[in-house]
Amino acid sequence: MSVSIKVGVIGMGQMGTYHAQIYSKLPMVELVAVCEYNDQRRKEVQEQFGCKAYKDYNELLADPEIDAVSIVLPDNMHRQCVEVAVANKKHILLEKPLAKTLEDGKALYEITKDYDKVFTVGFLLRFDPRFNMVKQALDQGELGDIIHLYCRRNSPITGPKRYVGASDLSMHVMIHDIDYINWYMGCEPVKVFARGRSVLLKEQDMKDVIYAIVTYENGAIACLEACWVLPENSPTIIDDKLELVGTKGVAYVDSCDHGVRFVSEKRISYPDSRHWYYTNGEISGDLAEELMAFINNIANGTKSIITPKEAFDSLRVVDAIERSMQEGKEVEL
Repeated sequence: MSVSIKVGVIGMGQMGTYHAQIYSKLPMVELVAVCEYNDQRRKEVQEQFGCKAYKDYNELLADPEIDAVSIVLPDNMHRQCVEVAVANKKHILLEKPLAKTLEDGKALYEITKDYDKVFTVGFLLRFDPRFNMVKQALDQGELGDIIHLYCRRNSPITGPKRYVGASDLSMHVMIHDIDYINWYMGCEPVKVFARGRSVLLKEQDMKDVIYAIVTYENGAIACLEACWVLPENSPTIIDDKLELVGTKGVAYVDSCDHGVRFVSEKRISYPDSRHWYYTNGEISGDLAEELMAFINNIANGTKSIITPKEAFDSLRVVDAIERSMQEGKEVEL
């Protein structure tokens, strides 16, 4: 007997469209609804996916036919939408972060920590084989205890131009690294010192660059660097690196050169071959893996590897980074 899981996608920007494309190719899954506030865009996606298109997510979430939803809305709209989704007993995949403010994040943690449906937050590096292999090596004791780690995540200025007002560097970019570092450490972050600078994005009241040092309960130190003002013609979409030093070994991740590069009159580029690249007209990569894991959790009655507590913890670190930059000193969590 094949069971069809009926799914809806709320928010049809770039990421929401990727979610809808992935769901529409997965077995056991039926994309039955999308939600988009913009009238013109809603008409486009209704034609593209051939399913019901709502303007108001309250109506989509009230539909008893729908089993599960991806919520792909701006950060400041997460809380209200998740609250309605929980009230309507949907399985939920929420794009990261948990919320824009710590207060909203705490509220969402409280209503999802004992939720009897699947609830997960989209930290897709958990599904990137490189970062996942480091976790496996740590769990197997191969690297010993973490002494320290350094990571960076730098990208072109095209990103923040899209997100003006909706998000900032610590929450939109650095939070990816915060999530997997918390996961690696396996203990609580206790102190944060951060410095940031606004030059090119000063008028937008957004940071160009942030450096943060996070200290953990076990004494380990993590040093994070994030910048999103590289030139628009940067040959790579994301220049990210990780160096983890343990008592028994070291792990390196260098994702900048993905093993394929193009040099032509039109471009010099290292295209993304990790997150949401197309093969044979369909989206592949860790975003597809993340959505498949969500569907598998629903089908098998299991929990996501990403817990509400972990999603809340990453937001706590972001909040501490912002406080540290404002106060100009190390802060406690």
